[in-house]
Amino acid sequence: MGKNIITMKIRKKLKNAEFEYDEETKTFTIMEEDGFHGHIQLNKVYAFAFVRFVVRMAQRNWLRNKKPLDKDGEDVLECSDQLEMF
Repeated sequence: MGKNIITMKIRKKLKNAEFEYDEETKTFTIMEEDGFHGHIQLNKVYAFAFVRFVVRMAQRNWLRNKKPLDKDGEDVLECSDQLEMF
């Protein structure tokens, strides 16, 4: 009686690129759809490092200080009773 091993490939297809993770070979592949038609294949160590890099960049951009909408407080309406405004 042999073992039934199910290997899975996870794919995400975008407009200009396709991402694939092959569970059997433990590789992460990025393929370009247009132009160069190249691909990059990373083993699980480098794929994990790449994901950490992407997450750090996303967190850096997300946590960056936002620019204030109103630099001067002069343009802001103030009213103690909101019903008086209408």
